[in-house]
Amino acid sequence: MWLVIAVVIFGTSLLLYLLSLFREDRDALVNSGRSVEALVPVHEESNVMHRSVEHLAASTYENLTITIICEPDDQPSIDRAADLAADHERVQYIRNRRPGSKAGALNDAIERSDADVIAMFDADQEPHPKLIAHAMAALREHDIARVRSLPRPTGLIESMAYYEYLLLFFLPQKLARSLLGLGIVGTRSVLIERSVFDEVGQFDEGALTEDMDFTHRCHQANLSIRELLYYPCFEEAAHTLRDWWGQRVRWISGHVTICHNHLRDWRNLRDPAFLSSLLSLVGTFAAGVLLSVTIPKLVLAALAHPGFVGLGLAGIYGITLTTRGVDNYTAGTEGFNLAWLLLPVALTLFGLVVVQVVVSYAIGREANWYQVEKHG
Repeated sequence: MWLVIAVVIFGTSLLLYLLSLFREDRDALVNSGRSVEALVPVHEESNVMHRSVEHLAASTYENLTITIICEPDDQPSIDRAADLAADHERVQYIRNRRPGSKAGALNDAIERSDADVIAMFDADQEPHPKLIAHAMAALREHDIARVRSLPRPTGLIESMAYYEYLLLFFLPQKLARSLLGLGIVGTRSVLIERSVFDEVGQFDEGALTEDMDFTHRCHQANLSIRELLYYPCFEEAAHTLRDWWGQRVRWISGHVTICHNHLRDWRNLRDPAFLSSLLSLVGTFAAGVLLSVTIPKLVLAALAHPGFVGLGLAGIYGITLTTRGVDNYTAGTEGFNLAWLLLPVALTLFGLVVVQVVVSYAIGREANWYQVEKHG
C-alpha cells in the first residue's frame, strides 16, 4: 500500500514539474534596467568562492554588482576576494561588521547596499549567465524570484545526494507548492525586491536555518514567490557520509526549531501558521519513522509479495530516472550513473537523521552549525 502511495505522490509531482517547465518561458530575459547587487557570503571558502563570483561576473545582466562578504578573521578569503575584485570590474568585497553567522553577513551587506534588488548566492554555487536576467523578468510581476538549486552529481556520494534531493525535496516541494501554495525563499540562488526586507525584516541571526525562518515570514506577509526552473544553479554536494549526515542534521534541526517556536503560544490555535507548523512537525517525525525502516520494510514486503514490490520499485525508479533525464536536457546534467540504486539506503539514513534530531530536540539537545568540506 505504501509503495502505491509513494508512486502516486512522486508521479503526480513529476507531472507538475513537467507542467511547470511547459508554462515557464525560458526566453523571458531582462538584460538591463534596475540595479541588482549579488551577495556572496564566505567563511573559510577561499578555495571555492571563485565559482560563484566568476559565474556571476559572466552574467548577461548589465546593471549588476557582485559583493563578496568576508568574515574579519578569515584572511585567506579576504585575500582571495581582493584578487577576484582586481580581476573583475563588477566585483567588490567587504568585511562583515556583524560576524558570526551567515544571516549577520547578509544583513550587514543589505544595510550597506542601495540596489533595487538583492540577489544571494553561496560561494560554491555556479549561477548560469542568464540566471539574473531570467529572474529579473519574473520580478516584473512578483516580489521574490527563487531559481532552482541542485547538487552537482559527480561521485557516488554526491550522486546519491542528488537522487535523494529529487525524491525528498524537489518533487515533494512541487506537490506542496500546488496544494498548499508553499514556496521556498531561502538565502541562495534567490532575487528579492528591497521592499521585502522593509516589510518582513532582516534575517534572524540567532536561527540555525535563517532561510526557513525568513520563508515563513514571507508567507505570513502574503508575498508573491516565483519559482524558476530554467537556468538552475549547481552547487557542491556533500563528499562524505559524515558531511552528508551533519548537513541534514542541521537542516532538520532548523526546521524543527522553527516549527516549535511557532507552537509556543497555544492561544494561536486558529492561526494557519500555528496549524501548518503543528502538521509539519508531526508529519516530519512520522515521515522520519517511516523512512528509517525503508530497507526492512522492502525486505519483508519482498518476501511476501515479490512481484508487487518489484513493480512499486520499478515505478519509483522510473520516476526518478525520468526526472534525471529531464534534468539532463534542461539543466545540463549528464548520464545517470548507478547511484539511483542506493535510494533505499539514502531514504533509510535520512529517516534516521529525522528521528535522531526530533528525539534529541525533545530531550533538550540542540544541534550546532555544521559546515561541509568543499573542494576547489
